[in-house]
Amino acid sequence: MTITAAILVFISVFMHAAWNLMSKTTQPSTAFYLIMNFVGGIIWLPFFIMSANSFWGLPPLFYWLFAATCVFEVLYMYGLAHGYKHGDISLIYPLVRTLPVLMLAVITLVAGIGKPFGAITMFGMIVIACGCLIMPFQSFRNISFKNLNGIALVFVCLGAIGTTGYTLCDSEALKLVAPDGNVSAVCTLGYLFLMQTGLTLGEVPLVVFDKKEHEAMKNIWGKKIIYPVLAGVVSSMAYALILIAMQYVTNVSYIQAFRQLSLPIGFVAGVIFLHEKSSATKVVGLSLILIGLIVVAFTK
Repeated sequence: MTITAAILVFISVFMHAAWNLMSKTTQPSTAFYLIMNFVGGIIWLPFFIMSANSFWGLPPLFYWLFAATCVFEVLYMYGLAHGYKHGDISLIYPLVRTLPVLMLAVITLVAGIGKPFGAITMFGMIVIACGCLIMPFQSFRNISFKNLNGIALVFVCLGAIGTTGYTLCDSEALKLVAPDGNVSAVCTLGYLFLMQTGLTLGEVPLVVFDKKEHEAMKNIWGKKIIYPVLAGVVSSMAYALILIAMQYVTNVSYIQAFRQLSLPIGFVAGVIFLHEKSSATKVVGLSLILIGLIVVAFTK
């Protein structure tokens, strides 16, 4: 993993932790994410206008990948929002973030996507996953997933599949935009507009045909509208950095693994700003994530 990619992802994860803190101030819902993604898309419209010619006449595979990434993004947002409704956020979020690390690593290795990585790198990813799983619990004695009911597990799987899918599809789609591997920042941000727009359109039916989402939209539209708007700006900028970072790695699994830095950052932010209590499990989990990140960042 190059230094450039590491720096871009490092900045991105701070933004990712920030918009998640914003989303926690309201009841998680698809309506919240609909507004958030709409705002995120508007930001990149000028870049799409400047780079529109780059997206015409591409191989059919590009358009299939783009359609797939929109579907996977909707799955991720839907799984995350509804997972929070059926389980503790402190357990759901780490699971949704952990599973894709291993899923993406296995898929890229089996399918031969990108440059294969070695056993040491895989070990680092497993260490990261273990750290993510340990962090949510208050102590080592109460490590248990019994609070994760069947419905919550379904939404966790949807969120994890969505994250894995859109990360892989975005990486491959951008390769088709510039086969030589030199995708300009303007094209990358133009692609992000397409992705955010597709995601927004995909979420519209989920809100329109759900009475609970109607109520959520009404609650948000008043004084709370500032939260999804700000979250839209920050989350979209965070993923813009991820898309750019993809151009500097030989295997997209590195990106997915390094993004888990958002968990310890979120932990520190929770302690400082929300006065949440620390624990041995959180410290150990944080340490494992950092060790795993060092291994992944400095191995090939």
